[in-house]
Amino acid sequence: MFHHLSKVAPIAIYDSGVGGLVVAKAIQAVLPQELIHYIGDTEHLPYGEKTAHQLKDYCTRVVNFCLDKKYKLLVIACNTATAVLDSFACAYLTKLHQALGIVNVVDPLVNHIITRQPYRRIGLIGTTYTVASGRYEQRLEGSGIKLFSLATPELASMVEASFAGKKIDYGLVDYYLNQLCGHPIEVIVPACTHYLFLKQPLQQLLEQRPQHNIAIMDVERVTALAVKDFLTTHDLINDREKKGVDCFMATKLTPAFEAATQQLFGDKPIAINLDRYSSYRAANRREGLFTSFY
Repeated sequence: MFHHLSKVAPIAIYDSGVGGLVVAKAIQAVLPQELIHYIGDTEHLPYGEKTAHQLKDYCTRVVNFCLDKKYKLLVIACNTATAVLDSFACAYLTKLHQALGIVNVVDPLVNHIITRQPYRRIGLIGTTYTVASGRYEQRLEGSGIKLFSLATPELASMVEASFAGKKIDYGLVDYYLNQLCGHPIEVIVPACTHYLFLKQPLQQLLEQRPQHNIAIMDVERVTALAVKDFLTTHDLINDREKKGVDCFMATKLTPAFEAATQQLFGDKPIAINLDRYSSYRAANRREGLFTSFY
């Protein structure tokens, strides 16, 4: 299916902001020979409070950009974007798989929970859109696993602000934990990659509670291993010496994105404009590769 894709082509990693950088770091650790091109749609964050129409447009632009650049794989390191693509573009994704590999952060995690973890009662924190989409409930249906989901809309913005000099509000994190831990949960799923930066505060606050043995799922490593499995299965692992440099792009160069990229990778991001990619055919006249959402 992916025979036309080049082994040495970069992997694209897409998120609304800094959260996916944690996933990128994990992929880099598992697959150090692979080139990473990161796409942060910082101009439109936070995604979690946007309308379905807006989100559909943002996702379209990013996916079209990846097609145009001939990336071998798109890692959707954003739960909200995953929910959008799943809800609005199933037929499109089916066709898109013939042109571009896709791995998201949801399906590998759900599979990992069902097949490799003993947890039967899971607490999930995510954006308003992700929680309302019910994607995790749908994927876990029939597994015997009980899911307790909580929308935590202020956390993503707080994480972004933390890279611009503001402190993490432990009181806000604790406020949400109070609600989530009111249920008999065994593990917490951070269903927004921004929340991966909150593992330390979450762990510290959990240790102060009677149910201090609550675990936190390692979303980034599960995703990285899923990327490796995909590339191995489709014979797309880069088996040559790594050439070129990783690239970090953002639709708006915010202080938070610049600081996070520098902190995690020691690199300076560049700005990109995705406006012309709202229609793929307007950007690239190749026929047969793309059917627009619209």
